[in-house]
Amino acid sequence: MKALVDLFDGKILKYTFLPFILSILFWGVVFYFFSDNIYAFLEGYVSYIPFGESIKNFLATIGSGLVIFIFYYLAVISTLGVFSSFFIDHIVLRINEKHYNLTPKKPTFNDTLKGVLVSIKSFLIYFVIFIFTFFFLFIPVVNIFYQLFMWSLLNKKPLVFDSSYLFANPDEIEKKYNSRIWALVFLTSIVYFIPIVSLFGYTFQLVFMTHFVLKKLKEEK
Repeated sequence: MKALVDLFDGKILKYTFLPFILSILFWGVVFYFFSDNIYAFLEGYVSYIPFGESIKNFLATIGSGLVIFIFYYLAVISTLGVFSSFFIDHIVLRINEKHYNLTPKKPTFNDTLKGVLVSIKSFLIYFVIFIFTFFFLFIPVVNIFYQLFMWSLLNKKPLVFDSSYLFANPDEIEKKYNSRIWALVFLTSIVYFIPIVSLFGYTFQLVFMTHFVLKKLKEEK
């Protein structure tokens, strides 16, 4: 499959590591200075949600250090789309150059800014919903589908925008192929269950989404 081969392309790998490093550094600083506040907020907050007492006992059992690490890890992979927005055109153009030869528009600063804003908006929606629903993480089986849905909600719009804005109107692409896009994002979100590999999950999904979008655009010509 072309998408899997492209994951190991030198240029794509280069622009996969850069957002990953930025995300690690950004959240590293945040958690270094505010980890105690984050844990205190979390410990107080769980008292007001379903299964709060059980969750609180579980957090106490595994210890504050591991809890902070888990939330740090989640923060890193949840904002990869935001940091990837600064480099995304290099990945998409590389895939187009290798396989599709469509004519892209020239990337502009405004495009990059819009991509960042799309990613931030999706992250904020994801974060608000997560705050009120994360107790689902503690329900066996349900937690698997909950996480797949949340990662899909987080990344769907940024992935559509990033993969298509150089060649078409992202809103039109999303409207035209919405159900198939949801299915693709949902299924590729499985990558976030794989330790370490999940740190490159956004690029993994972007490569698959870009192939999907560019193939459809190629067929329309």
